[in-house]
Formats: sequence, structure tokens, C-alpha cells
Amino acid sequence: MVSAQNEKQKKQEQERLQDFQLANEYLSSEKYEEATKILEDLIDKDFNYSYYQRLVSAYNIMGEKKKKEKLLKKAVKKSNEQYNYVIDLGEFYLSEKQDEKANKYFEKSIDNLKANNSEIVKVANYFTTKGLYDYAVKTYNKGRKLLHNNTVYTYELSYIYQLQGRNDDIIKEYLVLLEDNPSLLNQVEVNINNLFNRDKDNKLFETLQETLLQKVKDNPKNEQLSRLYLWTLEKQGNYSMGFIQAKAIDKRFDKENSNTLFNFASNAMNNQQYDIAIKSFDFIINKNEKDVVYYERSMIAKMNCEYKEFKDKHSHTEKEKQKIKEDYVKTFKELGYTSSTYLLMQEYANLLAYDFHQPQEAVDILDSLINMKNVSVLQKANAKIERADIYLSEGDIWEASLTYSQVSKDLKNENEGSVAKFKNAMLSYFTGDFQWAESQFETLRASTSKLIANDAMEYSLLLKENLDEDSSYNALSYFAKADFYIFQNRLDEAEKTLDTIETSYLSHPIFDEVLYKKGEIAYKKQEYEKADSLWSTLLLKYSDDITADDAVFALAKLNEEIFKNKSKALEYYQKIILDYPSSLYISIARKKNAELEQSLEK
Repeated sequence: MVSAQNEKQKKQEQERLQDFQLANEYLSSEKYEEATKILEDLIDKDFNYSYYQRLVSAYNIMGEKKKKEKLLKKAVKKSNEQYNYVIDLGEFYLSEKQDEKANKYFEKSIDNLKANNSEIVKVANYFTTKGLYDYAVKTYNKGRKLLHNNTVYTYELSYIYQLQGRNDDIIKEYLVLLEDNPSLLNQVEVNINNLFNRDKDNKLFETLQETLLQKVKDNPKNEQLSRLYLWTLEKQGNYSMGFIQAKAIDKRFDKENSNTLFNFASNAMNNQQYDIAIKSFDFIINKNEKDVVYYERSMIAKMNCEYKEFKDKHSHTEKEKQKIKEDYVKTFKELGYTSSTYLLMQEYANLLAYDFHQPQEAVDILDSLINMKNVSVLQKANAKIERADIYLSEGDIWEASLTYSQVSKDLKNENEGSVAKFKNAMLSYFTGDFQWAESQFETLRASTSKLIANDAMEYSLLLKENLDEDSSYNALSYFAKADFYIFQNRLDEAEKTLDTIETSYLSHPIFDEVLYKKGEIAYKKQEYEKADSLWSTLLLKYSDDITADDAVFALAKLNEEIFKNKSKALEYYQKIILDYPSSLYISIARKKNAELEQSLEK
């Protein structure tokens, strides 16, 4: 008998499924009368949410308001006032301009809440999806009372407040959360950052900064407010004000060490705010009591910052050159040549070789580094590569090649080994041994280092595709010579050599590379308008050649970083995506495209 009942039940379920499928077909064919008859019959037999949704949708299309109201009331009753049916009925009355009735049912769904987090979130989300934000807020606030927790649902409420443009309430939420639990500072920053990314008009950011500034003035002893305010200044890129705030935090709260100020200085340096970074490092260095943790690190970081700032400029006054040299000497006098200062030693050697034209002094420093006991194998390898670069720059081809070969052989499975092998191939290229260089570049195209592999591919293609008509390498010889001058930082001579190619040939496949390289030289000399003109000309004349996507990417960066023209930069990144989909820059272009589109929407 039980078996017979089961069979009967299965048959009924199968029949209802077939009827429901038929009703859906009628709906798709806009046969609403037929569909509603089936659905009304189904829902009388079995009150199913899927039947309910389809029938409500059909009534909406047919304008059957009375039937819809009857169905909604039935749903509320059958479900024992389940929240979604109650809210649907309230929404119906709202659409009929019966605000009192609507409010009654909305409030009922909130009054029925129990101290159950999952239920509270579901009800609030249902209100939110319908655009009933005030009731979603009421739901979360009721949930807070039920759960006896005034800071739960902070993120959810902040999202709704942002949709409503209630910036003051957003800020209040996070400041209350921070006061209640100071350890959540990092999480608060992450959540606020997510809101900033959706803050199209920047109003939230402005309001937060103004509020925090006042609160920090009123509560100077509140550490988390001070730190949050510093974070907003850094997000805004206001490093001048940030320096003042970071110093205040250092004096008031960082008694053990200068962690906050050091990290601030490092961020400033990474964002090319060199003056601010140096001031910050100096503040740590010049404290009355030396910071055990950050004193030496600040001295090293400061010199690293000075080096970056110096190298970013093409030309320098004698005073600038003398200052950086004296600062290095002073730093080494205090800290010595140690494993901690190995990077400074490498930087100083680079300055001596290429900016002060003292190659032997540079090599001597690198030799000291290489012979130090506490320096790692990879650090020594980098010093050897730097030393080989100096040999090459000075024309000592044999010593340079020998050193590159040694490093590539000893560290063939490390990135440094690939770098040395690539530089040895470049040496062959610079000296005109193009066939050998090409074979090495071909091998390096399979390098695990993406950067090495990409560079190797570019030079391999350069050598393959730019022979003279008689299969000689005359134009390439000039081009490689110009490349070598750039390597030596002899930019004027490089430019003149490239001019020779253009005046020696009426046309040549290397002309696009010449334009691109001239653009690079102009950029290095900070002649940005000239660089823009050269790369734009390349695109106009040689849009299908191998350097075209390089030129587009260079123009994108030029407009984004130098000209600060985000919309123009966006055009170039989009050009890479649309016109050069196989470009090596495609992933970067997609990322930049998304970032700039979001930024320009604000």
C-alpha cells in the first residue's frame, strides 16, 4: 500500500512538472491567459515559490491587480508571514500609492525578525534588491538590537548609505567601529577603500578627510583616528600634509620605533615624492636617541632615494653631483662596507662609472663587495654583472664577456644567470657579431624570466628583419652603435648616429626602430614633447611594424605619468587592446584600461 501511494505521488509530481513546463512555454509565447490558468491550478494544489513567481509576473504583464493582490495575501497567509511575501505585498501597495498599507507590511516584516543573523541579512538584502533602502537600514538596525551588537553590519550599512549618498552616516559607521575595536584599523581601511572605488564624485573621500581632520584636532591622543587620517592623506597623494601627520604619530605613539614614519617615507619614495621621503628619513636619522630598528635602515633608504632622484634627471649641476657623492662617502664612513650596504655600494659604483667617469674606482668598490664574506651568491652575481657592464662601457670587451660568461655558467638556473647570458648576447650585438647574438637571443626567448624572454625576442626580431637589400648589416651596425652609446649614456652621440641611418637610405625596414629609439633618447633627456612627436610619427608611418605597439605603450605611459592626461592615456591603452591584441603589453593595457576608466568616471 505504501508503494502504491509513493507511485501515485510520483505521478502527481510528474504531471505538475509537465504542466509547469507548458505554462512556461505559454509565457514565452506571450499566451498569458493560457499560462495563468495552468499556474492558478498548480498553485491551488501546491503552493510552490516557482509557481508564485511566474504567476505574479504574468499578472503584472496582464495588469491583473486584483488577482495579484489576492495572490500576495494568500502567500502571506500560507507562509505564516514569511518576509519575502510580506515585502512583496507591501511593494504592491506602494505601487498603488497606498503608502500607509505599504509601510504596515514593510514594518511587519521587520517586527517579525528574530535574533538570527542569516534571517536579518536575507530580509535586508530583499529590501535592498527592491531599492527599498530605508527599510534595509531599519532591518540592520533592528538586527543590531536583537543581537546586542552596535557594530555588526557596518559594511552592509555603509554600502546602502553610499547608494543613498549619505556620506556622513558612512563615516560615522566606521568611526564607531574603530572606536569599539581599534585592532580593526586595517580592515576599516580595506572596506573604506572598496567604497572609494565606487565613489564617483569623490564626495565620500572629501567628507571623510574633513571629518577626520577635525576629530584628530579634537582628540589628538586617539591613535587609530590619527593613523586613519594619515592613510587618507596617502590615498589622496598629499604627501606634504602626510609628512606632518606621520611626524605627529611618530612623536605621540611610536615610542618603540619609527615604523609608521619609515613606511610613510618608503611609500613617498615609491611614488617619486623624493623630497618628502628624504625629509622623513632625515627626521628618523636626526632623532636625539637613535632608533635601534630604523636608524641604519633610514640612512640606507635615504641614499637609495637620493640615487633614484639623481638618476631620474638627465643633467645635473656640479653642486648636485658633489652633494650626492659626499652623502655616499659620509654614509659609508658611518656604516661601512657591509652586507647591509651592498645595494648602496652597487649604486655608488654605478654613479662613479657613468656620472663621474671614474670606472676604476667603481670597479674597486664592486670588487670589495664581491670579496665580502657575508654577501649572498646572488648579491655577488649582481655585483659581477654591474662590474662587467662597466668593463663593456669602457670598451674592455674581453673582461666583460668573461665575467658575463662566468655568471651565466655558475647560475644557469637562476634569474641572474639569464641576465648575464642576455647581456653577453647584447655585447655581441654591440660589437657587430650579429649572427652569434641572434642565436643567443633565440635561446633566451625560452627564459623563465618574462622580461628577459621579451627583450630577447625583440632583439631577435630586430636582427632578422632589418638586413640591407644586399643582405649586409650596414644600417644595423649604425643602429647597434647608437644603442651602445645609449648604454654608455652618451645620448647626443647616439642621436647623431641614428641620424646617419636616415640620411644614408631613402627607405629601410629599420626606420621605425630608429624613430622609436630617438623617442627613447628624447624621453631620457626629458624632452617629452619631442618624444611624443617621434612616437606619434612612428604610428602614423609604420602602424603595422614591430615597434608600433611599443610606441603606443610608450605614448600611453607618457600621457599618464608625465602629461597627466588620463583620457589620452586611456585612448592609447585601448588602442593596444583593439589594434594589437597579440602585443606583449596586452595584459598591462587591460589592467590600466580598467583603472583609468574607473578613475575618469569619478
